[in-house]
Amino acid sequence: MLLEFFTRMRGAAPLLAMMLIPAGQAGLLYFTALFTQNVLGFTPLQTGLSVLPFSAALLAANLLTGRLVPRHGERIVGSAGMSALLAGSWWMSRIDAADTFAAGLLGPFVLLGLGAGLTIAPLTAVIMHQAPPAHLGAASSLNQGMQQLGGALGLAGMTTVYGGASTGEAASIATALTTGTVFPLLALTLFATWARPTTPGGAPR
Repeated sequence: MLLEFFTRMRGAAPLLAMMLIPAGQAGLLYFTALFTQNVLGFTPLQTGLSVLPFSAALLAANLLTGRLVPRHGERIVGSAGMSALLAGSWWMSRIDAADTFAAGLLGPFVLLGLGAGLTIAPLTAVIMHQAPPAHLGAASSLNQGMQQLGGALGLAGMTTVYGGASTGEAASIATALTTGTVFPLLALTLFATWARPTTPGGAPR
């Protein structure tokens, strides 16, 4: 790994954001699966089907991103996506044992899917655009590696919080999910503050 990717915050911030986004998403999907099965009593098949609203919203947002980025630039679209991820994560963390799927999970899943779809492509574009031209291959590999690292670290951290909670199952899951909101918040702060501004179409100012 070339350390020059991390010598300036303008280069490091998008990469760190790319690590933080999967950190929140991996833990969130894991703990919502626990909630649907252990609290709502879903079967594994029902749990898998419950994620379809997230996937559908993600697909729709991916298609929309291709139209929004040329008009508004990666920085604005990516920041909007991360804001949606933050709001969806916080909404999801408010679940409790009295919730149904429709009342507690459906809305957050849709918002999270929209946020993810608006985030990943613009964030990847910024990372590749800011990489030194001679090291685009390394930047692409690092981009993928940060996602894998983030998912592992995020799940480990949220699982530690969950295991240390002394409340009931639903409350412990909510506590872990509340902790997970830190990841999109940090990602949004880094990206909105340090990512190189772009004009519509992604060209640097």
